[in-house]
Amino acid sequence: MNVLELIRTRILKAQRLDDAQYLMAKSYRGVPYVDAHHDEPKPDEVTKQLTYRGHHYAHH
Repeated sequence: MNVLELIRTRILKAQRLDDAQYLMAKSYRGVPYVDAHHDEPKPDEVTKQLTYRGHHYAHH
């Protein structure tokens, strides 16, 4: 393999890893995480009012 092919392979590998991590990190993007082990969130669980150290926030 020449040097350019090695660089291309390394870039593609990093891009595939980044894409896979992005797809697996759905819970951090506000998307309901549903797979073989997690069910669709129930309507009453969609938004919760929580408090942390006196600060109120909504958790989706």
